[in-house]
Amino acid sequence: MTPPADARYRRLKQLAETGAATPGGAPDDIDRVLELVFEWFRACFRPERAGGQSGTFHYAVNTPLGVRHRYIVVDAGTCTAVTAAVRPADATIGLDVHDLVALAIGELKGTDAFVNGRLKISGDVFFAMNWIEWFGSRSTPPSAH
Repeated sequence: MTPPADARYRRLKQLAETGAATPGGAPDDIDRVLELVFEWFRACFRPERAGGQSGTFHYAVNTPLGVRHRYIVVDAGTCTAVTAAVRPADATIGLDVHDLVALAIGELKGTDAFVNGRLKISGDVFFAMNWIEWFGSRSTPPSAH
C-alpha cells in the first residue's frame, strides 16, 4: 500500500472506531470526513478495470447537518471527486455518513447495505454495480492488490 493511501485508510478507520465519523456540530468537520472518504475512493480507482468506460456516481450522504452531495466522475481512465454535478449522474447512492465510512474501510459491504436498506440506489442500478469492479468490493487502493 502506498503511504498516503495507508494514512487515509488509518484515519478513516480511526474515525469509525471513535464514532467521529458522525461529527455532531461543525459543517467543516463533516466536510473533512467526506473529503477524506472521497480522496480514499479516488485512490482505490482501478482504471484498467473501467476499460475506458465513463459515468458519474452521485452520493447523497445523510449527515447530522442534512444531506451532503458528492460525485465521483469516471471518464476515460480518470477519476475525480467533486462537490457539484458536472454532468447528470448515472446512479445516485444514498446512505448515512457513518455507513459511508464503514463502506470505505470495508467494514460494510455495499451489497449487504443495499439488501438491508442502509444503502439506496436510484437511476441505473446496473451502472452502480460497476463500483465493485472499478473500485474494489472493499475499497483498497490498487497498489495493495
